[in-house]
Amino acid sequence: MKKLFVRSAAAAAALTMLLTGCGGAASDSSTASAGTPASGAESTGKELTYWSMWNSTEGQAKVIQEAADAYEAATGVHINIEWKGRDIKTLIGPALDAGEKVDFFDTDYMINAQQNGKYLADLTDMAAAAGYEEHALPILVENVKSWADGKLTVIPYQPYTTGVWYDKAMFENAGITETPTTWEEFLNVCEQLKASGVNAITCNSDGVSLLYGYQLARYIGQDKVLETLDNATWSEVPEAKQAADDIRSLFEKGYMSEYAPAQYPDGQNEIGFGESCMILNASWIPNEIVQNTGTEVDWGFFPWPSVEGGVDGAEAAMVGAQGFGIVDKSEYKQEAFDFIMTLATGEYDLKMAEAVSSIPADTANTQWPAAVMGAEPYFKNMTKTYQWAVGLENNATYKDTLLDCLGKLVKLEMTSQELVDTMTAAK
Repeated sequence: MKKLFVRSAAAAAALTMLLTGCGGAASDSSTASAGTPASGAESTGKELTYWSMWNSTEGQAKVIQEAADAYEAATGVHINIEWKGRDIKTLIGPALDAGEKVDFFDTDYMINAQQNGKYLADLTDMAAAAGYEEHALPILVENVKSWADGKLTVIPYQPYTTGVWYDKAMFENAGITETPTTWEEFLNVCEQLKASGVNAITCNSDGVSLLYGYQLARYIGQDKVLETLDNATWSEVPEAKQAADDIRSLFEKGYMSEYAPAQYPDGQNEIGFGESCMILNASWIPNEIVQNTGTEVDWGFFPWPSVEGGVDGAEAAMVGAQGFGIVDKSEYKQEAFDFIMTLATGEYDLKMAEAVSSIPADTANTQWPAAVMGAEPYFKNMTKTYQWAVGLENNATYKDTLLDCLGKLVKLEMTSQELVDTMTAAK
């Protein structure tokens, strides 16, 4: 292992010993005085400001705070954490433009690489010296580089993927022994679940574009979906109507919960309450449902099914992550990078995965939490990356019209042909 990664590993070992000696206690605040490490290393006088996408009460935040306390104890470098929550997406740019001191921050890795790239340092050399890519998921690193002209400007962590999450006990009760791989098999599973007395599938209101986007992309692929959306050529793409027919049928046949699409998080919570079985969503769903309902579901997973004559299958899915970026103007880039490595690899990466039932970022952490373990066999073979809702929400010109049409479609207030006609006329 190269020099910097050895140093990070040694620091991690030191952090473990220091935490053990201190009883492992960690604070859930960022108000510790700068330059006063809890134990171990003497203060360096260095203080880094980190703007976080998490709220201080979330499981991710608690692991990050523990790692920051341990890092300070081992190195004498203080990490001042400001918990900004998801609003960081709109806050960080104006703050940096105004000259506010921020050394590093995190948000969705694609947003960071694409929208915040002008603020970010190129981490390629530091990552190479640390042997970082030996521990990283190749698809995530490749995506960052593709968005940043070949440079590594973002360090992904807490990966996620999207597919169908389901209650294994409900499958067993309905006599279902195999997960579906095709649309016809999926409809048969829905029929069996409905016959067993549960809602086969449910969704939140923000999940309708996800359902339609996945179904359309299975027919024509994400690039063609985006082309259809951006050029308003819906009437020239027969699969657009077919995909709408498919999704509408889930509601027509009574496979979808009668309350769907429900306001977030009411739809997904139906699974925790034993009312519904399946949901198409991301790998944060199991953790959210247990937090909301207190129910420990025995989760299964399968990719959204393929369709006859389609171009995409199980290899295509939304694969993403959160991502750290270091501000190019920071005078402490190396210190920030070293701290980020303690979260994106090794012990704290695994702690975060266990704390919130998420996918580990470090490929050396091979034991996934039980709630998301079902996705592991498929995850390694996912080679085509979908955006959220396959990019259907990206075009501001058409977004509101499309979401309105999809809402009417699933409420059976609009036909599939009317959706195609409306979207074509929107140009």
